[in-house]
Amino acid sequence: MNYDLIGIGNALVDIEVRVEDSFIENLGITKGGMTLYSAEDQNKVLQSLAGQPQKISSGGSAANTVHGLSVLGGNAYYLGRVASDKFGQHYTNDMQECGVGFPGPCAETDGTGTCVVLITPDTERTMLTNLGVSSALHPDNIDATILRGAKAVYIEGYLWTVDETREAAIKMAALAKQNSIPVAFTLSDAFVVNLYKEGLLDFIRSHVDILFCNEVESLALTGAGDAHAAFPLLKAMADTVFLTVGKKGAVAGNNSNVTACTGVFPVTAVDTTGAGDLFAAGALYGLINNHTIKEASIIGSYCAAQVVSNMGARLPVSTLTEVEKILAEYNQLDHG
Repeated sequence: MNYDLIGIGNALVDIEVRVEDSFIENLGITKGGMTLYSAEDQNKVLQSLAGQPQKISSGGSAANTVHGLSVLGGNAYYLGRVASDKFGQHYTNDMQECGVGFPGPCAETDGTGTCVVLITPDTERTMLTNLGVSSALHPDNIDATILRGAKAVYIEGYLWTVDETREAAIKMAALAKQNSIPVAFTLSDAFVVNLYKEGLLDFIRSHVDILFCNEVESLALTGAGDAHAAFPLLKAMADTVFLTVGKKGAVAGNNSNVTACTGVFPVTAVDTTGAGDLFAAGALYGLINNHTIKEASIIGSYCAAQVVSNMGARLPVSTLTEVEKILAEYNQLDHG
């Protein structure tokens, strides 16, 4: 089977809970970021929130993107590892139900990765992540036959936190390049950039065709003082760049010197989890289906708006998927 998009990343089950800002402060972690946690420390946090409503859903950055592209009508495959436990079965069933190709649980009977997602009143998400068996993803899991005929591959920066997962990502990119398949990459989080900056710069310059990042990540990677200064530096690294700047929208550009600024779709945000992931889903869907970089960015903005207006990091299956209607709706908005 030929896929539109093949994604690779940490397969995680999200456990979402609403908290006050003081809860984040008391944990001593960075609000809005991702912190690696042990399963035991995750459980302590959850125990302290006993009685609070929880939402459990399949997640993982690249997985959210692949799922979103599938909802839009694309044909996608996701490579990640889950265990043969209740969370792993939940994850596998979820992928199968949305039509995404997935290898299924590995032999381990326990240890599917989990992410406790703390949602504060301003809708910001702060993540406490236990990678579990997702960190056992290794280069031998990359089957070159899956890539045959693919239109693009998508890699998440979170894979750089573990040696084997990083090597798996690099192998995926190398195989894609050998077969003239565009490589899309997301920086994922500023902490990843700060820890692995030199290696990421080398990887992006040698392997990446399409780069996704937000403003904070762009500043960490380039050392620039603001997004305006960071953008041309990013364009010097990859053929196509999508830089999201929160409520101000996004700016995109390519090596043909085409630059497009995109506003946001007005929605009431309830949870910002997955906003960047779903922007990437829409933008990649647009590029894969031969839309302009401006149109791709608009589709990405639409998908981001849809996910932040719902709890969870997955694009609702009820989302409007007719691209021409999405573009027409955008053109009717007043972007000042």
